[in-house]
Amino acid sequence: MSKLKKYEFADTVTSNYAGEAAAGYISAALLSGTTLAENNITFLNNVKYKANLRKITIAGTAGNLMADATCDFTDSGTLTYAERVLQPRDFDVNMALCKQDYLSSWEGANMTAGLNGTLPTDFGNYIIAQTAARVSQEIEKSIWDGTDGDNGSFDGFRKLCLADGDVVDVAGAAALTAANIVSKLEDVMDAIPTAVFGKEDLRIFLPTSAWRFYIQSQATLGYGNIYNMNDDWKYTFNGIRIAHAPGLANDTMIAGRTSNMFFGSDGSSSEVRLLDMADKDGSDNIRVIMRFTAGVNYAFGSDMVLYAG
Repeated sequence: MSKLKKYEFADTVTSNYAGEAAAGYISAALLSGTTLAENNITFLNNVKYKANLRKITIAGTAGNLMADATCDFTDSGTLTYAERVLQPRDFDVNMALCKQDYLSSWEGANMTAGLNGTLPTDFGNYIIAQTAARVSQEIEKSIWDGTDGDNGSFDGFRKLCLADGDVVDVAGAAALTAANIVSKLEDVMDAIPTAVFGKEDLRIFLPTSAWRFYIQSQATLGYGNIYNMNDDWKYTFNGIRIAHAPGLANDTMIAGRTSNMFFGSDGSSSEVRLLDMADKDGSDNIRVIMRFTAGVNYAFGSDMVLYAG
């Protein structure tokens, strides 16, 4: 009976990263999704427990803050203070993999010939990078459509908006199609508050399905060159930037300012560990461990618009 041989590693793949040392790996996991990679919301780092998103509203007593000058002091305004709280949740990734599973794929192109080929020292970085890529997809999903009652998720903007009476709801929301996407975008635009309309960082966020519908509608209208634009091209609708939000649920659109929408995490408490189990239990297994925090919120509900079809 033949005896299976262990794969000999040139160097151990065991690695430990914490705090700043883990920042690069955790950033790849948290910030590589479309929304954060394109800076479509604001990233708050080093949120230890929670971040208070303060809202200050100043209004004139008689409608206008300014008044005709007199010799007396006449109070002409009020200041209202409120705040929303961004409290990131704790998450971890625990994954075990077998080195042999990579013989015919990754290491097939990198190992020296023969069954006893040695694995390059950057194998650990490769595994962490692949894990981070998957985590970024799940973070993108949670940012928009997450629910903190679900394992490995946090409340996303859709749930937060649905629960907030200050958010502007678009009337007549229905399922989105290539035929109605333009008219429904007009409904969203019409619902945007005057104080927000025209701001440079205003975005209308579309799920992948609606994103496709919009591109199809533009082609139907004769704007065929939209398919051939380079990476510098920014999609707009009547002067408002539209942004692809892959994690957003179908038949949903959200309008808001990037400066009003926040993603928070605590980079100083993050951790990445890669454990080679060969010296511990004699196996060919590797364990990947990540620890991090993540969450989202917005400051001004009255500046948000929700289309929920």
